Amino acid sequence: MPSFFAEDSMELADSELPPTLQELRHLEKENLRPGELFCRQARLAAKFEDNLPFEGFHPYRYLPTYKDLGNRELRGYFTWRAAWRRGMTIDVPATYVTILAFELINGVGATPGPEVLACLRALEQRCAEQDAHGIGPSVTMDLRRWERDYAICMGLDVQQTVTETDRAFGAGVETLRAMERAELSARGLLKDQQAEKVPAPTDDEVMVAMGNVSTMDISRSPFVRAHRESFAAVAAAVARRMAVHCNRRRKTGWVDGLVGYRTSWPFTPLAGVPLEHGWEGPERTVRVCPGQTVSFRFGRWVERQAYSTTERSRELARLLRAIDRQMRIDWVFGHPLKEQVLPRYLQKMVAEESQAQHEREEEAERRRFKVDLSKLGNIRSAAAVTREALLVDEEREGYVPGDVAVEPAVAPPTPAPAPAPQAAGTPLGLTEQERALLDALLAHKEAPATAGTSLDMLVDSINEKLFDLVGDTVMEFGDAGPTLVEDYEQDLRGYLQP
Repeated sequence: MPSFFAEDSMELADSELPPTLQELRHLEKENLRPGELFCRQARLAAKFEDNLPFEGFHPYRYLPTYKDLGNRELRGYFTWRAAWRRGMTIDVPATYVTILAFELINGVGATPGPEVLACLRALEQRCAEQDAHGIGPSVTMDLRRWERDYAICMGLDVQQTVTETDRAFGAGVETLRAMERAELSARGLLKDQQAEKVPAPTDDEVMVAMGNVSTMDISRSPFVRAHRESFAAVAAAVARRMAVHCNRRRKTGWVDGLVGYRTSWPFTPLAGVPLEHGWEGPERTVRVCPGQTVSFRFGRWVERQAYSTTERSRELARLLRAIDRQMRIDWVFGHPLKEQVLPRYLQKMVAEESQAQHEREEEAERRRFKVDLSKLGNIRSAAAVTREALLVDEEREGYVPGDVAVEPAVAPPTPAPAPAPQAAGTPLGLTEQERALLDALLAHKEAPATAGTSLDMLVDSINEKLFDLVGDTVMEFGDAGPTLVEDYEQDLRGYLQP
């Protein structure tokens, strides 16, 4: 394997570069600010193309510019960029992607505005695909941040730069805060200056918000799919009781305890990008997504969020799972879920609200079918008269048409029902690959190699198959690969043992 010193000995001298790149290197000897230097170099080489691909290891550099590249790597960049612009390459080295993003943000290579944003999105999506295959290092998060900041500065649609997951989380936090505020206001538990009326979210909106802020995907629950309105009523009732409980007994409100306090901090748009000038413009406030705004006032940028963490709450997921479990018991529905440890006061709330909702529904059902038995005889007599009046001759008792003898009809024998097909495969409907992955993680070993199916797809499939049994996501996919949720390890061992 050649050493770095051997590779350095093959480096090109400045005099061996194409004229455009020689001029680019010459600019580095002038006394220019970093942002001014990069922008002048980018405009100089805006249409330049090379034909010398870089062969070798791309060292990772944080926020690189042309100045950080050796001459061979520099020529390799302009060769790669030409291929990327023509759609002829799928390789996205982190260093090259970063420099190309810097060029685009400064209006080199695309028309400023929506076209630049679309080019950044294309880069980010290709990097995300590379991430999914474990090819690093990754600059995907940097690209997403720059897309968002660029849209803010240029007055573009910022919402398209925020993932659906982040939008759902922010909307969930806003809904839960509105629920908490409305409930406390209605009970006179807010100070006068805070007690202005706010519209209370519906039960269904509160339930959806709880799912979006927690790690539990409630849409997977068979009980929620079958009894959505009932589940929403109980979940919202428990949420409102928790809001009151935390207000009276804790220093921290319920929603603050789940996602942290409202926060704000100075905001620097496009931090790390070499710019020729700052981004200011008119004073404005931009709603990035629900629960998050960026404003420019009096020459200062400020970012505000309705939360201090975007990490979804496992505590809230345990509460939703407890509601799911209790309601399955009360409604005598499906497979029972294992009991998880919850504070006694919270278990009491869940049990009381589930029982109260079940009793309300039973009472409503009784009222629907309540009949005055004293009038039942009159109803039957009237029905008999009506039926007789509606009969045709052929339907009247003893009727024989003409001299035609009628043989009594003989009903054909009812075929016996076909036997139900027997389920095949590994326990719980898992495929061999899924079972092998679970066994490895339960043994605290690395995930085995997969054939034909990506790890993230296996994780999704396992979670889908085990949700009805466990009532929650049992596996998560992080930077280090798939991991089991610690709360459910013992449950899984019990389910999978012979």
